[in-house]
Amino acid sequence: MVLPPEVKPALSGLQKASATFTGRDTHVEELLQGLAPGGGEQQRAVLVAAVAGLAGVGKTELIVQTASRAMKKPGWFPGGVLFVDLFGYDTERRLSPERALDGLLAALGMPGEHIPADLQGRTRLYRSVLATFAKEGRRILVIIDNASSAEQARPLLPTDGTTAALLTSRHTLDVDARLHDLAVLDEPSSIELLQGSAPSPRPRRHPRDGRSRSSRSHRPAVRGPATGAVHRRRPAR
Repeated sequence: MVLPPEVKPALSGLQKASATFTGRDTHVEELLQGLAPGGGEQQRAVLVAAVAGLAGVGKTELIVQTASRAMKKPGWFPGGVLFVDLFGYDTERRLSPERALDGLLAALGMPGEHIPADLQGRTRLYRSVLATFAKEGRRILVIIDNASSAEQARPLLPTDGTTAALLTSRHTLDVDARLHDLAVLDEPSSIELLQGSAPSPRPRRHPRDGRSRSSRSHRPAVRGPATGAVHRRRPAR
């Protein structure tokens, strides 16, 4: 496999991690362990990690947080990160593997005229390009968000034993990945999340002397554990 001579891959599509992320440090550390380069044959077996959980539980934010930390580690992913949202549970926006691979290959710098029309051809080319990047010392992290089935996700997974991938789904998918079940946040973490995401109290003028003071009535009312949807800019999944 020879990459095009003037490849300018678009490998910086990772969205910004939320500043209010909380209660998932153990999951992040477990996922990071599976992404670390090297480690022999045992480590190679967990280069693909799948995060499963209910809609809105925080799967996307978990992998974004993990990826953001992994990208800061020297030598882990010098090639960058590929991110694709498959919209697996949205009947109007759901991506087929063919369409997803077309976008990923374009992001990797592959000219359109070199991209095959069929799924098998695109899968082979995509995996060959990833393997070539890895062989050249430009290891890439692939993030596949919101997959609804193994058939939708499997063609997008790397198979070269060096490129790593993170996958999210509401279901446990049979894709030979290391599974991470994500439950709702516990009550202390839910309260911390709500307090961290609530707007700061606005000072108000004292009617008599003009002094500013914060009203306690602005504090959020917490009546139970939240679902852990820590990334509120995206639709619940």
